[in-house]
Amino acid sequence: MIKVNFSPLKFTAGVLVLAAVSIAVVIQVYDFRNDFSYLQTLKQDEVAYEVKWGQLLLEQSALTQPGRLEQAAIRDLKMHSPSQDELIIVKP
Repeated sequence: MIKVNFSPLKFTAGVLVLAAVSIAVVIQVYDFRNDFSYLQTLKQDEVAYEVKWGQLLLEQSALTQPGRLEQAAIRDLKMHSPSQDELIIVKP
């Protein structure tokens, strides 16, 4: 017959170690899920910023077209192309 040497102190220590490891695993899984959720939020923000950046690039290209700039200069700043009389040529 096999003789089992049961020690309550070893058993209690084993249970405490197992409980501590279990709690550590639960905490790590919880932290991982929180971090993963935060990562997903950041990825959604990245996509939104990329869309906004594309819209801003389109707006910039539309606003900086030479024809639009010329019309804005004529309308808002009352600018015009100089006539022959208004030209001054400076020679070095």
